[in-house]
Amino acid sequence: MADVQSVDIQKDEIIVNLKVSKAEYDLITNHTTNLVLLPTAPNFMVHSLTTGKLGNSNRIMMPKKILEKFEIKDLDKKVPAKAFKLHDDVFLIIRLKKSTFGIPVFKDENEVR
Repeated sequence: MADVQSVDIQKDEIIVNLKVSKAEYDLITNHTTNLVLLPTAPNFMVHSLTTGKLGNSNRIMMPKKILEKFEIKDLDKKVPAKAFKLHDDVFLIIRLKKSTFGIPVFKDENEVR
């Protein structure tokens, strides 16, 4: 995730200097306009959405191809999300999978899926 290195507030402009990872930089490639800068902290992503693979009007449905592409085998039942409006555009950001890097997960060896 990106980190803010400095903020320069001028009259009608705010200039933000960011430190981003190589993966984040690869995502934006040559795009230098129409970027959205958002936090992903729990106190920002205040909505809880229900995920699912079957159709239901109150669920966020995810195509299998996207789940396979990002190697998501199981969806969390509730996922954090944030809806927001910038100018006349409305966006929805959802965290489908939380990183568990470095956090050991122990399972019963007799557990059957």
